[in-house]
Amino acid sequence: MMMKGRGMGRNRINPVQTISSHMGDKDKIQGIDFAYWLKIVVTSKDFVVVKMDVEGTEFHLIPKLIQTGAICLIDELFLECHYNRWQRCCSGQRSSKFQKSYSDCLDLFTELRDIGVLVHQWW
Repeated sequence: MMMKGRGMGRNRINPVQTISSHMGDKDKIQGIDFAYWLKIVVTSKDFVVVKMDVEGTEFHLIPKLIQTGAICLIDELFLECHYNRWQRCCSGQRSSKFQKSYSDCLDLFTELRDIGVLVHQWW
């Protein structure tokens, strides 16, 4: 992945592209390696605030940020943690969209705080 300059900008991330196949229309979304991007764009002198809403992927992304050391470049993190929760529209039913529990989310916040990350729960 080659990036020049700072920031993501519209030239670095392509918009959603719809492709057709014999199984119907599918959306193909180009993603980035956020840990890699953070390490090449941000310096330790920058003050970085991240609002993270990655629809359940936080349970994969946060460990990668920790393993690569990229988490140290984030000064403050507002994290929306997705879990198998009660739905307002469907009294008595849980969402099957996410497999993690609220307890898993609390564990993730605790892990981040234990390593010194200033993290806030975002709804």
